[in-house]
Amino acid sequence: MEKLFHLSTTNKQLGLFNEDWEEIQNFVSKHQMDGIEVGLTMDYDLNRIPKEIVKGVHLSFYPMWLDFWRGNEEKLRELFPSKEERIAYYKGEQPEDLIASYKLQYERAKALEAEYMVFHVSHILPEDSFTYTFDYSNQEVMEATIELVNKAFPKEADGPLLLFENLWWPGLNYKDPELTKWFIEQIEYPNKGYLVDVSHLILTNNQIGTEKDAYMYIKKTIEALGPTRKWIKGVHLNKALPKRYMSRDNRYLLKRYQEAPDNRQKQTILKKHIHALDGHIPFDHPLAKKIIEVLNPQYCVYETAPSTRYELAYFIKKQNEALDG
Repeated sequence: MEKLFHLSTTNKQLGLFNEDWEEIQNFVSKHQMDGIEVGLTMDYDLNRIPKEIVKGVHLSFYPMWLDFWRGNEEKLRELFPSKEERIAYYKGEQPEDLIASYKLQYERAKALEAEYMVFHVSHILPEDSFTYTFDYSNQEVMEATIELVNKAFPKEADGPLLLFENLWWPGLNYKDPELTKWFIEQIEYPNKGYLVDVSHLILTNNQIGTEKDAYMYIKKTIEALGPTRKWIKGVHLNKALPKRYMSRDNRYLLKRYQEAPDNRQKQTILKKHIHALDGHIPFDHPLAKKIIEVLNPQYCVYETAPSTRYELAYFIKKQNEALDG
């Protein structure tokens, strides 16, 4: 198993290393990691990135994409009052622009000689994250994802592994073994598999309040997949213990979100809410080792949210101790 950490090419994350890739390489070596999974922004110059440390590429995710894909103009006008807002979000005007985007991202991943790519299988509207009332079922989101992926990625390729990641919103969540088996079988790209985000899986059960609860739930859910678990190739390792926060009545937060005077304040409320659920904190408990044994991945990615380079080093140290102990 290869140990990696996630690093995005955003100014905020590269700023942890003074936007210096030599410093990043030295950090990888110093902390005995095998490389990085890079969250690759579309306009970032690939020539700046040393290929030898890149193992994976995280592809773009548009949380509110299904109505755009289906051409639901009424819903889109509700979500985006102006044409300019819609284009800014989707980087295009037509569903075909999503296909073109993923085709380009596939080529960029190949150019970096990445071993795998990560694709989120989910759809969520901001208000639904407070109410848990959704427009689409898991299967509907998965069906649309199959359509998109089969149009965007080649059917015959020796390209990177295409790994599908779970969320706790409608889409892939690993809770339905038959649906999980059906989905991967419908993907025509041959070099494919699953990636399990540990926190995202935990967040599908609002009663989890301890690491032991988390381990027992993950073990039960993954074992229920039966032979389909062979498709698990990657893991995002981090921790969520949602019982306390998810037991709260968040109607007041929804009201604040709805009454916020501008989009900036709406986004602040939404981000704080999502962070309270999925804080990307390190899984620093010894049971992390047992979780990884259950999942048996080829790649284990430390996906945390440090505010400094030193905090990232600390997070890596804590997860290494948990896995090696």
